[in-house]
Amino acid sequence: MHPVLIKLGPVTLYTYGLFIFLAFLLPYLLARKEAPQWGISEEFLSNLWLVILLGGVIGGKMLFILLHLPTVLSHIHEINYWRGGFAYFGGFFFAYFLGAWYIRKKGYSLPQVSYFLTPYIPLGQALGRIGCFFNGCCYGKPTSLPWGMVFQLNSPAGHHYGLSPLHPTQLYASLFHFCFFLFLKNMRDKRKHKWRLLPFYLLIYLFFRGFLDFLRGDAIKIIGELTILQAFIPFLLSITFIWWIRWKE
Repeated sequence: MHPVLIKLGPVTLYTYGLFIFLAFLLPYLLARKEAPQWGISEEFLSNLWLVILLGGVIGGKMLFILLHLPTVLSHIHEINYWRGGFAYFGGFFFAYFLGAWYIRKKGYSLPQVSYFLTPYIPLGQALGRIGCFFNGCCYGKPTSLPWGMVFQLNSPAGHHYGLSPLHPTQLYASLFHFCFFLFLKNMRDKRKHKWRLLPFYLLIYLFFRGFLDFLRGDAIKIIGELTILQAFIPFLLSITFIWWIRWKE
């Protein structure tokens, strides 16, 4: 893997950081191109994107620190914001609440704006997981399958499993999210699930992520072989299903 893309003297460009940047930039450029068709101004979209970026970074880092608190406290000076260490659901929900506040503050409809933007969420995830792959985080369990990947020993995956071939769960997730992006965009363009695309996205993502956690080698176990997310999935699915049923213009 290649966690460091370019190193010029004291300046280091991490591959993970680059792909996280692209995960926010590419969806924004595509959304900006379509925004006028949905009655959304470019200025509003640009400001909203910054709010979502801020919420995603802060929320993702805060939840990661909370979930790994003993380890973080023992390595407090080694935290690096651009080499991994984010929890997706922390970023998703914090970005959602900040974004919802800003959307309503500016007089826009939250269901309509979220309907327009939802397909770009999995596109960002698809790019972000490529960054995880190069960084060696969010790795899978050992596998004997021919596409098992060996990570560098100084990566999170190599530190945990050495040179054992692992499930490339980052690439599984990236492929799924890219296909999910195309699927959701097609639904949105045909005005299906109006205006409930965001809770629909979350329902499908929870099912996928619950399955993927069986292959993840870095997930924190809480009950037997169940990860923290898997233990809470019935609750999260119930809340999201109610959200999907009740969400309307």
